[in-house]
Amino acid sequence: MDKELLEKELYPFLNLSTKEELKTIALENVVGLTGSDEGCAYLQDSDLLLSGIVTLTEDKRSDIQEQAFTALINLTTNEATCQRILQLKNCENKFSDWLELVLDANYKFADLVCKLLSNLTRSEHCAKLASNVVLQNDNVKVEKIVLVLCNIAYNENANLHYLAAIMSNLSQVREIRNRIMDKEQCTIQRLLPFTEFKQSSVRRAGVIGTLKNCCFDTEYHDWLLSEEVDLLPRLLLPLAGPEEFDDDDMDKLPDMLQYLPEDKQRESEPYIRKMLTEAILQLCATKKGRHYVKEKNTYVIMREYYAWERKQDPFNEISAMNLIDVLISDEPSEEFGENLKEVEIPEDLTDRFIQDDSKEYKLAQSEMEELSK
Repeated sequence: MDKELLEKELYPFLNLSTKEELKTIALENVVGLTGSDEGCAYLQDSDLLLSGIVTLTEDKRSDIQEQAFTALINLTTNEATCQRILQLKNCENKFSDWLELVLDANYKFADLVCKLLSNLTRSEHCAKLASNVVLQNDNVKVEKIVLVLCNIAYNENANLHYLAAIMSNLSQVREIRNRIMDKEQCTIQRLLPFTEFKQSSVRRAGVIGTLKNCCFDTEYHDWLLSEEVDLLPRLLLPLAGPEEFDDDDMDKLPDMLQYLPEDKQRESEPYIRKMLTEAILQLCATKKGRHYVKEKNTYVIMREYYAWERKQDPFNEISAMNLIDVLISDEPSEEFGENLKEVEIPEDLTDRFIQDDSKEYKLAQSEMEELSK
């Protein structure tokens, strides 16, 4: 079946005025097509069909809405399709409309819409398109999204875990991060307790992804590390285990990291542990940040975490080692400046670093294979 034939057979029935039974049959066929790569390819290549599916998300019948959103979720696993949908003529205001539905405390399909918007904003390009809506519409402003995200009982019909993924995706955009880190608000502080949110790895990952993205902006580092936010302990706590330290080391740790219980568990998801390590490494970009992170005895937490991670995930082992290298190293000479992000690394050295990481990864993999025998 080619695209033209598919459009001829399905598109006339993908509109609000079509008889309900015909819409239902057409959508059932669409959802069925999204279950295969070939079917998705036909639909993803047609603005007409995508536009028709988008239109039916507004249908008065809830079951038709549900099917339309399900089809779009399946289709938006493809990045090119996300861009295509966001640029459809009848989709100019849809991102805003859909986000308002998510923030409606009584909307039945909020979780479905959350998953769709999470897919739509996954790439940085799509996040920029979507962020323009968020920045211009007071009904879906960043502060409101975070308030809803931090209220786990907001909608009795939905858990809204994927709202955290949306927030993480949007925070790829500098203007969104500026809103999150507005010092006159209390936005980023609301997110901090969710670095240990056991009920959902999706919500936990989305919050930690947001915090990690915020750590890329060095001009906020002093504030993020200050008592006003106190970000470092929140990033370290999920990496900490039940290990005991001597009194001297214990006293240097942030209060939150001292005398943890014997049954303390580390973050269970490898990709989340990696984000935490990378976020802390970002906070070491400036001389002042490095001094603070070292002063809080981050090294002893990372030392024990590294020893544990070596038996868990070889890729994360490299990430942990990169941070430890910074923590145990002397300060670079003045010629490099105080911000390591501003140092230009020659291309030949960059290639060598990549090769070294690759060798370390292969060695770690080999060691894990030996341990598993």
